[in-house]
Amino acid sequence: MTRILATIGPASDAEDLIEKFSHYDVLYRLNGSHGDLAWHKDTIRKIRRKVKDAFILLDVPGVKPRSGNKKNINIKKGQKVLFGDTDEPVKTLHVPLTKPLPKIDIEEKIFSVNDGQFLFRVVEAGESYVIGESQADFELLPRKGVNFPASVYDEAKQLQIYSDFIEQVYELDIDGLGLSFVQTAELVSKVRALAPNLVMVSKLENTEGLRQCNEIIENSDAIMIDRGDLAAEIGLSGLYDAVLSISEITKSCGKPLIMATENLETMVARDVPSKSEVMSIAHSRSIGADCIMLSEETAIAKNGLHIVDWLSGYLKQLTSPIKTYSKPDRDIKYSEIWDLVKNIRDCPVVLMSKSGYALFEFMAAQSRGEVTVVTNSRKVMAITNLYSNKISVLRAEIEDNMPIETIREVVNQNKLTFFSASKMIAAVYVSKYVKEPRANCITFFHSNDFS
Repeated sequence: MTRILATIGPASDAEDLIEKFSHYDVLYRLNGSHGDLAWHKDTIRKIRRKVKDAFILLDVPGVKPRSGNKKNINIKKGQKVLFGDTDEPVKTLHVPLTKPLPKIDIEEKIFSVNDGQFLFRVVEAGESYVIGESQADFELLPRKGVNFPASVYDEAKQLQIYSDFIEQVYELDIDGLGLSFVQTAELVSKVRALAPNLVMVSKLENTEGLRQCNEIIENSDAIMIDRGDLAAEIGLSGLYDAVLSISEITKSCGKPLIMATENLETMVARDVPSKSEVMSIAHSRSIGADCIMLSEETAIAKNGLHIVDWLSGYLKQLTSPIKTYSKPDRDIKYSEIWDLVKNIRDCPVVLMSKSGYALFEFMAAQSRGEVTVVTNSRKVMAITNLYSNKISVLRAEIEDNMPIETIREVVNQNKLTFFSASKMIAAVYVSKYVKEPRANCITFFHSNDFS
């Protein structure tokens, strides 16, 4: 069943509420852009005390600028506002930014704040500032994101932000990192080197990330579509096609997919969702989303538990078919084995996976099948939590170039578990890294072989 990724914030960080969330088998997310390090440490400890095996994702602050106002600001339609800094005397309302401006496409005449909700027409722009004319009356809350369509972000600065943050949080008991505004696969690889034991969840949310999404998805452990920032950066008219494209590539690569932003935002102020939200969640599930993420719905809403309860019940009721995707044209080692796996029916699969490579290929070949993953990697175990599929996990040593005799011994030691529902299982071992092919295999075992 599609999972729920709940953001923990000031309205939901009490231990009793964290425990109540666990009754819905939720995954937990913390947003590194909000709250200080002490709060994050304390909240992670609370989650581990109440839900020892919980999946915890920590979003790394990104390079996107946010408004630096500390209090709410009322902005009128037609009012000119300067965002950023300038050495010249400021004659308009001045809103500082938390990060430098990205490289802005001067052909774009509109920018926005708060995930594209409030628009400004560009009046003047400099290297460190932009003056915009508000297109509506609204209240600007503190630390709201500022988006510039078709902008390019400084990747060196992004990596430095990641590096500094990871250095502070690497010893925390988390499972994954949410990487904001990923624009290249190279950036993902560099961050992976800094935190090799953590799940890399790349957030696709701007023009460059969309343009290079194939390579980014291949090099990530999971993908999050942040529809708010993505829509603000590429335009609302391009959002639907972008979501479909990212979803197709992600599921074709066998990676978990998280759908984020405004999934049930209207429920912050009411007991039931809008019809548009109901349809949107069903659509997300139908195109392969493994997780529905809740942000403000659980972080700051007073009725967060009610929202989780409603969403959990709704997801259980959804029975419409989920779209399947064929593999894209890419280099797949021992593709013949995965072609066989794709055609396995009514036979439990036992998958040996040390790095996660075999798990991803299995999910690409048989995206809705049930599987038992045998691994000794905490990271691989954590990745299994992100899938909507029913995945059982068994801890056992997995070595490079495992001979068939070793695989058989793993099955023998766990035969009561493996043969509890079927007299035959298919054991699969494929390594991306070994030079000798003899261990890469799919082997069918019968329970009589172990009597």
